[in-house]
Amino acid sequence: MPPPTTESDAFEQPQGTFRFIVVTFCFVLVLVNYLDRVVISFAIKPIESDLGIADGAFGLLMSAFAIGTLATNGISGVVLDRYGVKSVWGGALMFWSAFMILQGFVQVFWLFVVLRVLMGMGEGANFPAMNRALVDWVRPSELGRFTSAALLGVPLALLLGGIVLAPVILGIGWRGSFICLGCLGGLLGLAFLVFYKQPPASAPQSPAAPKASNEVAKLPLSELFLNPTLLATAWSFFGFGWVLFFGLTWLPGYLEQTFDLKLKSVGYFSTLPWGLSLLLMPIAGWISDAIMRRTNCTRAARIHLIWICQLLAVIFFIPVVMVDSATWAVVFVSIAIGFSMAPNSPYYSICADLFPTRTGVATGYIVTFFSLSGIVCPTVTGWLAQGNGGFNMAFGALCVVVGSAALGMLLFAKGETSPNAGITNTTPAG
Repeated sequence: MPPPTTESDAFEQPQGTFRFIVVTFCFVLVLVNYLDRVVISFAIKPIESDLGIADGAFGLLMSAFAIGTLATNGISGVVLDRYGVKSVWGGALMFWSAFMILQGFVQVFWLFVVLRVLMGMGEGANFPAMNRALVDWVRPSELGRFTSAALLGVPLALLLGGIVLAPVILGIGWRGSFICLGCLGGLLGLAFLVFYKQPPASAPQSPAAPKASNEVAKLPLSELFLNPTLLATAWSFFGFGWVLFFGLTWLPGYLEQTFDLKLKSVGYFSTLPWGLSLLLMPIAGWISDAIMRRTNCTRAARIHLIWICQLLAVIFFIPVVMVDSATWAVVFVSIAIGFSMAPNSPYYSICADLFPTRTGVATGYIVTFFSLSGIVCPTVTGWLAQGNGGFNMAFGALCVVVGSAALGMLLFAKGETSPNAGITNTTPAG
């Protein structure tokens, strides 16, 4: 018997080569977004020296960015579903790039905090916009692979951070690095506004879809937000974010402070987790799509992959607290981060699978939890690192969070949705 028909099957017609242009735009904008985020983690010591702050205050500085993204994640999803990607994402890119440039001139710590919040507010639209653009243009059967390709900008930015940003900071200073990245973002924002186009009105995922399709989009927000699968996915994405923000904000500092490594060595070692992520993320996206084609089951194709990878990440994080060698620490951390990053695209695919006409809102919802982890993780890690246990306590907290995220996906994420959500998923939960 053929698999059940969903609303998203109506979008299976080929969309031409522009979908490849769209995924390229997504990849480049995600790359720049994360270069803007990661540069601060390679400038911990010079920023602390310039502003006269310690690790605890620096953790607050890094959390300030996530406060801004948290403020706009949910709103951006609603606005994207209503007005489309071009104006919202293009405007947000120009907004955050302007505040990136201004950070290069700041002299006062609390003003730096405010600028980080404002920059984060602009970047809050980034991932809901990416997922909305991909759902608008990419066939559902290809969504996992295309989303993985776009999200490769995240580990590539973190990898380039160690190879490129550390030497750049040493060469032109942290202020010059911020200004250059902000100018690059502004130029890309102009290019995006010129070349990106809205999807065909015939696409059911499109904000410009006919009224009959938009009737489905009137799913009550309370019904969407209380969906057990989406709730479990949101908490799991919080755990995913905890690992990513630890690697983004504190991995260089951990290697510097625990093993007394110099900045150049830190830059080299800190690239390894992201290099492994670049390998594992496309594999996970391909596996997820392959299972989805065979089963038409979100739990089998997306949910199982996520909790298994998170459990493997915890298993490899545990030995980090027992080693006294930088090499072994980097090996275990790299494998753990690689497994944690691998199922990145299935999170976004769950939003598209269950809520094809509300993808922006659903994505904004789970990304809000991700941003919340960006507030909590850097601050808690900074406080724990200052204690007697050092980074061992920080790794313990990480394992608890990620372990609970894996357990939540296993027990509560069933891959089911209300019939009002726009699809009818009658396949077994898997």
